[in-house]
Amino acid sequence: MADQETLSGDGAAGILPPGSRTETSFQKPLAFVAAGQKISVVHGDIVLAVSDDVIVVHEKGHTPVLYFPRGDVRLGLSVQLEKTSHCPRKGDASYFEFVGRNGSAIAWSYEDPIPPAATLKDYVAFYPDNLEFNRES
Repeated sequence: MADQETLSGDGAAGILPPGSRTETSFQKPLAFVAAGQKISVVHGDIVLAVSDDVIVVHEKGHTPVLYFPRGDVRLGLSVQLEKTSHCPRKGDASYFEFVGRNGSAIAWSYEDPIPPAATLKDYVAFYPDNLEFNRES
């Protein structure tokens, strides 16, 4: 098993291999694990993202969240929202809306994450509402 203490040069925790056990705590609230499979995000009949480089983010007190490389997300189909939020563990989030006949889908990213979450730079996550997440082996 990879050592969860391993940090990248910028102070962010490294990405653990697929299937790694994670434990989050007050001292280590984030863990990043490679999904290890191709995952797609579908909104109605439109594919919003497809990637085999998805990171599963485990955060203390939250369910795991899938983060997709920005280059694998069809952000051209979205509108950037004026809404922002701040997470003390990750930094300031920007939001995107994808509108379709099944309602809207919302995604977010950390354009300039704080050092412990630097791994998330150039990644996008989706709220699961109105979406399908498909996993391929």
